[in-house]
Amino acid sequence: MAYIILDLEATCWNPNSVQYEQEIIEIGAVFLDPFLTPVKQFSKLVKPIKHAQLSLYCKQLTGIQQIEVERAKSFEFVIESFLEWSLLHENNSVFYTWGSKDSKLIRENCRSHRIECDWIESLVDLKPQYAKIRNFAKPVGLDKALKIEEIEFEGGRHRALPDAANLAKLFIKLFEYWEK
Repeated sequence: MAYIILDLEATCWNPNSVQYEQEIIEIGAVFLDPFLTPVKQFSKLVKPIKHAQLSLYCKQLTGIQQIEVERAKSFEFVIESFLEWSLLHENNSVFYTWGSKDSKLIRENCRSHRIECDWIESLVDLKPQYAKIRNFAKPVGLDKALKIEEIEFEGGRHRALPDAANLAKLFIKLFEYWEK
């Protein structure tokens, strides 16, 4: 069994402004072997199509700049690259995220690009599980969970690979408690 900790970043706008359909602009993941050792990482930006111009809010939140996404590959190319990286068909891998937003984003982006995404059905959302483990009335954000568990956040916030890497640390720490 291998564990793939996945995080996405997407186009975004100031919460007080008009909201548009989000497109994935970054995929980050950490591959943990059966012994929970991080053995490889995946990090790629994605070129948005429908809303090619990143909002100022999105650039400030993520630190991703317009020139970076303009140089990036298309979603079709990056998701195929990610699936090859994850060796989806060669091992027994399970995908984990924090929150249901990532699975929704992948599903919507795959649908709009006419890409098969059956693998997403096996994606496990750790956020509600964490609330259950800690007996919280409602789920908390990843930052708060890391603070509660005394895990220092490393890297830039709202970037896919650092978010995935920090979630991987939480996953490893509480491994025995997660429903697999």
